[in-house]
This record gives sequence, structure tokens and C-alpha cells, in this order.
Amino acid sequence: MLQAAAVIFFLVMVSSLQGQAATRTISVPMAMDYDMLDSLAANAAFTGSEKQAVLVKDADGCQTILVSDPSFRESEGTLFLDMRIHVRYGISAGSFCLFPTSFDGYLVTSQQPVLDPETWQLRFTTLSSRLETLDRKPARLADYIWQRAQGYLPGLLDGIAIDLGIPRTALEKFLTAVLPKDKPEDVLRIVDSLRPGPVEIDKTGLSFQQQVDIPDTIFQKSAPSAPSVFSQIHKRAFINAWETWDAFLVHLITTLSSRPLTPDEQQILLDVLLRLRYAFSQELDNPDPGTDDFVRKQFIMSWKLMSPIFRHHLKESGTDSMLGYLAFFSAADSLVTLDQLGPLLGLDISRQGLHHLAALLVEGKAPSLNYDSDISPDLKSALGIGQAGSGQTGWYFRLKQLPCLYCLISVTASAWADVPEKHLMHARQWLLNQESPDVYLEKTTRLLKEQTQKKLQDTRIPGNRHAMFRRTVLATAWQESCFRQFIEAQGSIIYLRSYNQTSVGIMQINERVWRGIYDQDKLRWDIAYNVMTGCDILELYFTRYAVRWMKNHPDRAVDDDFLAGMIYAMYNGGPKHLEKYVQHSTGSDNSYLSDRLFREKWAWVKQGDLSQIGRCLAGRPIPF
Repeated sequence: MLQAAAVIFFLVMVSSLQGQAATRTISVPMAMDYDMLDSLAANAAFTGSEKQAVLVKDADGCQTILVSDPSFRESEGTLFLDMRIHVRYGISAGSFCLFPTSFDGYLVTSQQPVLDPETWQLRFTTLSSRLETLDRKPARLADYIWQRAQGYLPGLLDGIAIDLGIPRTALEKFLTAVLPKDKPEDVLRIVDSLRPGPVEIDKTGLSFQQQVDIPDTIFQKSAPSAPSVFSQIHKRAFINAWETWDAFLVHLITTLSSRPLTPDEQQILLDVLLRLRYAFSQELDNPDPGTDDFVRKQFIMSWKLMSPIFRHHLKESGTDSMLGYLAFFSAADSLVTLDQLGPLLGLDISRQGLHHLAALLVEGKAPSLNYDSDISPDLKSALGIGQAGSGQTGWYFRLKQLPCLYCLISVTASAWADVPEKHLMHARQWLLNQESPDVYLEKTTRLLKEQTQKKLQDTRIPGNRHAMFRRTVLATAWQESCFRQFIEAQGSIIYLRSYNQTSVGIMQINERVWRGIYDQDKLRWDIAYNVMTGCDILELYFTRYAVRWMKNHPDRAVDDDFLAGMIYAMYNGGPKHLEKYVQHSTGSDNSYLSDRLFREKWAWVKQGDLSQIGRCLAGRPIPF
């Protein structure tokens, strides 16, 4: 019997230890900076537009004590709540107030924050209180007045209760949306284990670690492998997932459109958007796009960069709004934390999860997250650009061995049957006539120069770089499309598209990269609009990127040749290509083919030898 009991005890202990080993606890941060805490406290216990609380007010107004403007701060590890205090006191004598005296200063209280683990209510316990003058010197009131004011303080401060159950519930819903759908019992265990940790006081605000238990059973045995046979269904699913993510990102950025963003903040937002969109366009060129959890990685990277901007600006007056923002920050931060557990966890940034996040920014009214082509003034405002667009890829010259441009286009005549006649009329005027290519070259060159001059009339490009900019526009149009906006294919007139179907027209504007900023219909069917867009893009890369790089490298000589190549490298591949171009510029053998081909066009334009464009227009140089 003793042996049997020992065996049973051993098995129970082993089972217990295995159960403990099968769960790991992680901490998801939730933080409130003091500005947000001030607003939440004011909404909870103070009233009116001036956010005042009345501690004492006699019927005749002879004795009044008002506090207002609550402001939290930290000093030497202690949390303080400062409030403006106004005191008027005197002796009531019928309808008279004898010997009235006023005091204006600060009521300073030290506080201990306490978070109830059951209700998730954040409250504050007053440890001490004192008065200070407006110039922050110690002050005192008559004892009976001060004692009376202190008697009302507990009731006021007890009213400062912040319900963190709202962000907790939002986090539970978000975890349910992003954790593996095929293991609902494990997901339920995770959600049920969510609990708050102790509140910490630091220089910037209050924070605590939301703790959650992750069972090992939710992890996959091996990382998901890429499909052995890539299918169009898989590609379409990847594109749909990314389009939802891009729509969410635009929604996220446009929530800041009414905020006073600094130029540096606008630059971060622009840089993130461009880098993510260029990365997607390049991902489409992979044989198996999206097999490496592409969307999740983009979310993690972008949130790390943009999070400080949102935390700084999303401070609304409404309590529900701020708690929604707090929930949004907590949910996004949880994804970053969970991502550190590795790919075996199987996180999924699904449409459902993004809808949950988007709803938190608009008080539960989740946007559609549709991927449409409409221009968004709010997006342009948040990015700090009046008009911007982007071209991409010298696709023709990558495949220049092909005998004709038409070989790059695969389209049926029926696909263009619904094109408005006004578009076709415009397109016919800009078709190359092989009998007179010199006329076409003169016409398009004149258009390019006219649009460039319009841009230079309203630009931050310094005058000593105007000639460089004019040449860059010509060389870019040459590199990108061989001066072509339209071609004929299978009996139909169509606008020129890149091989991966992302970029259009003479300047090869990438419609995905600049979605929401430019009119896509005009980019396709209006050659002047397409050129104008290309000029705007090139100017943007000069003023927002190249200028900044030159300021950061004052010892580096930058002539027009180097600068033009730098601008085109970004035009072709996005902001990340700036540093790549600089690195590769030391040796031509290391440079990209597109950069070398651009330098060739740039040299011809610089020499005034546009006749060489006939090589791609007509298969021979054209006297020009």
C-alpha cells in the first residue's frame, strides 16, 4: 500500500509539474501618459467646460472652495495630483459677507494608484495634501477653512475612477480574432487568464503589465510551409489580405489629419506608407508572394515606428474616445509582444482583427476598410503633401531584348470595350505614328518640358538645381516608358501598364503605392496628368529625402549626376533605395541594372542627344 501510494503521489506531482511547464506567462503592456490620465480624471470627477469641482459653496457665496484643472505628475517615485484651487471666505451677516478674503493657488496631493483585479477599476488613495501659492511656494489657510476643504476631498477623489474594463474587453476580442482559429479551447484559456499586474509610476505616466497565460498546446508543431504548387487562388488571397491591411493603414493615418503634426511626424508617416507599399509591389514579383507572413511583419514594423505619434496626438476630450485609444494601443502592443513568441504561435492579422482595431479609433463604428481608388484629402493632409504620386520600375528596359512593347501587354479587346470615347479620343492623339516618329518625339518632349516648368514655378527646389530637375524628368520618362502613354494591342488602344500590372503611363506611376493621393483614371487616360504626377514625385523625393540626406552628410560632394541618380533610385524602388544607391555608387559593378540604364539615359539627355530615344520608339535613332 505504501508503494502504491508513493506511485500515485509521484504521478500526481509529475502531472502537476507538466501542467505548469505547459503554460508560459507573458506580459502585455498598458500605459497611460499623464496627459491622458489628466483628461480621464477631469471627465470622471469634474464638470463643465472649465472642469471644476465645488468643494464648498454657501448659499450666499460668502464661503466658496473650487478646484479645477487636475494634473498628474511624478516626483521621486511618488504620484502627485495638482489642482488649481480658488477659495473665498468671509463671515456671513444676512445678505452681507464681512471681511471677505480670497486665495488662488494649488492643492497638491500625493496619490497611491490602485487597480482592482476584479473590476479593473483604477482608483487613487490620497496619502497627503498641502497648499501652494501660484508661484509654487508653501501656503496655508485659516484652520477652519482648510479643515472644511479637506473634509470634502475624499469624496472628490473617490469619484476619480477609471474603468479599464473597456480596454480589457477590447483586448479579449482582439486576441480571439488573431489567435489560431482551429484551437478555440486554447484561445478561451488565454482570454480567461487575462489579469492586471501592479500599477507602476514613472516619469511619463502610469503603466501596468496585463498578464496572460499561453498554453504550449496552442503552438504549432512546425512552421507552416509554403505551398508546393503556387496557385492564383493563393495569390489572390494574399492580395486581398494586404489590401485590407493597406486600407486599415490609411484609416489609421487619416485619424491624425486634423492634428497639429510636426514635419518630422509627417515624414515618419510618409516613409512608413511608401516603404510598405513599395515592399508589396516588389513582393508581387516573387514566385510565391505572401508565404512568409508578409502582412503580420508589416504591421509589427509600422506600429513600432508610428506608435509614439499616435500616443502623443490621440487625446480626445471624451472618456469613451480615450479609453478606445487606450484599448487600441493595448491591442496593437499585444500583437508585438505575442509576435516575439515566434511563428509557431500562428498569429493571423485577419480582416476581422483589423476591423476590431479600426473600431477602437472611432468609438465602435468600424469603417469598411474597402480598398478603393478615391482620392483622400485627409491622407494627403496627414502626410504633409499637396499632391504626390509615385512611379516605379524601368520595366521596359529589364526586358528590352523583346522586339516590341506590345509583347509586354496581354489584354483582350473586349476588356476595353467600355472605355469612354473621350478617353479614346485623347489616346489617339498620343499614339506613335511609325511613319513620323520625330513628330511624336517632339510633341511628347514639349509636353514633358511644359509640365516640368509648371512644377518649377512652385517648388522648393533651389534654382541651381532646376536644370538637373528638368533633365531628370526627361530621363525618367525615357527610362520608364520610352515616352509612351498609350499603345495599340489586338486592335484596341490601351494605356501602358508595367509587366506586374502596378504602374501606368509615360511616367509609370505605381497605382498601389500612391492610392488615395492621385486620380487613377486620369493617371491612365490623361498623359499631362501622368507627367505632372511624375514631376511631383521626383520633387518630393528631392525635397523630403535627398535634401535631408545631404544635410546629414555635409562632407559628401553631391553633383547633379549623383543627385539625379539618387532621386531616380527612390522613384523606381522607394525610399529604402536611397541608401542602397549611395552604397552602390562607389562601384558600377554593384549597382542595380535600373540605375545603370538610367545613367545611360541621363547622359544622353545631358548631352542633348534625344535622338537616341528612337532606339526604343522606332528601332533606330531619330534625327531630333
